[in-house]
Amino acid sequence: MTEIKIKDNQYPPSQKRNIDLVITGSSRPQLFPFCWESFKKYVHFRGNLRVIFNEDFVFPKESHKMIKYLEGLRDKGEIHEIIIHNPAIGLGNSLDHLIKHEIKSDFIFYLQDDWEFEVPIDLDRLLWIMERNPKINLIFLNKSKNWPKLSETLYPQYTFDFVDFTLFHGWSFLPGIWRMKKVREKWKVRDIRPEGFFTNQFGNHEQRLDIKYCKENLGAYALGKNGEDRYIRHIGYDWRMANWRLQDGGKVPGGTYDKELMDYRFRPAWLPKLIDTPHRKVVYEKEDIKQMLSEEIGM
Repeated sequence: MTEIKIKDNQYPPSQKRNIDLVITGSSRPQLFPFCWESFKKYVHFRGNLRVIFNEDFVFPKESHKMIKYLEGLRDKGEIHEIIIHNPAIGLGNSLDHLIKHEIKSDFIFYLQDDWEFEVPIDLDRLLWIMERNPKINLIFLNKSKNWPKLSETLYPQYTFDFVDFTLFHGWSFLPGIWRMKKVREKWKVRDIRPEGFFTNQFGNHEQRLDIKYCKENLGAYALGKNGEDRYIRHIGYDWRMANWRLQDGGKVPGGTYDKELMDYRFRPAWLPKLIDTPHRKVVYEKEDIKQMLSEEIGM
């Protein structure tokens, strides 16, 4: 049999890559198992994956349950580092700690604890594309659709190494691959929502309406064609526990999009029927969350 030699610029890659999987969580032990099991099922990677989980203690009772679950995964070798912030410091400050002290790889796969994967993702191929195209700094997975146009902003479609992408005008905190050299170049912090301060380092509103500027200076792309359905399902919705999401003086969690709209309008039609996850059960209605809050903070 003739040996097939694979060059470095060909896919599949000849070498194993190292990447840190960075997961941010905040008191949601009921949701993360759906996220983690779907990640193992749908995200394909043949390299060395170092898993770092950052838990923000928004509700300490729930976070303690989360830590116990994570310790079980660590005992099985599925998770390698568990970072704890008690009291909670918020998403931006958590990322600041991770960027400065924990992340070691040139690229990271960023994930939050309330995302459930629905379709396969070839992480090896996406990393290979980013290595070959140094102006791609972010590839993220949409929770809805890849919009051709939103408001006055156009999102044109491009193809890199036979894979389709849709240009985006800002840094997305949806699950995706980050080029850490670019992140560290732009990363700055402030006291209020430092993650938003970081996003603003990529240019003002007028600049990010310019397609050429976004390609040259931002390099953020959604995986897939214009109009393509989501890759992941957001199962948190009203269970948004980052500190800045809490409304009414920190007593009521804020919401996002309508869960029925997100579940059916943006889900690929060829997928099987949805299976219930906790956000669709009564236990996660706002009255139940308010009751938990009253137990935690003496409301």
